[in-house]
Amino acid sequence: MSAALPTSSREWHLVARPHGWPKAEDFALREAAVAAPAEGRILVRNKYFSVDPYMRGRMNDVKSYTPPFKLDHPMDGGAVGE
Repeated sequence: MSAALPTSSREWHLVARPHGWPKAEDFALREAAVAAPAEGRILVRNKYFSVDPYMRGRMNDVKSYTPPFKLDHPMDGGAVGE
């Protein structure tokens, strides 16, 4: 039995640079379309998303060893998928 591929997904976006502790208003959960995978590609469903201390530094728009998160773009990080 094959499962139907999803047509949409949810992604967390950083929508404002936090000042002090991050607040719920600094983030938004957005719906996004999911395209069918191209030939030779696979689609992975993320089950768990890791929130690590280094991510707080990426919320600031400063030069660092890792680039800052772009505002109103999906946040990236470690995940466990299936």
